[in-house]
Amino acid sequence: MGRFIRATSLDELPQLINVLRGDMSLLGPRPPLTYHPWPIEEYTEEQLHMFDVRPGFSGWAQIHGRKDVEWNHRIELNVWYVRHIRFTLDVQIFFTTIFKVLLNKDNENKGETLKK
Repeated sequence: MGRFIRATSLDELPQLINVLRGDMSLLGPRPPLTYHPWPIEEYTEEQLHMFDVRPGFSGWAQIHGRKDVEWNHRIELNVWYVRHIRFTLDVQIFFTTIFKVLLNKDNENKGETLKK
């Protein structure tokens, strides 16, 4: 049962409560996780810009590989999003997220996400 819930991303649905409470946005960089490969003090000034907006349920990095994106590239994608945020981009992210979840695209764990 757990494998099905994870494979279909149903385990992400409780985050909608955080969106409704205002702790998260529907779209934006995913919030940092406890297993990030380095502490926030080690982020460069440029990388820290990903924290300039409220974290989101889905974002630019997620539609560009979901689980198959190295941390450095994921952070680059998040910073790019923060610097280029606009309504049309959010619409693109929203519908691409739905498409990828329904088709279960890019949802396979490839192993440990590495810092490169």
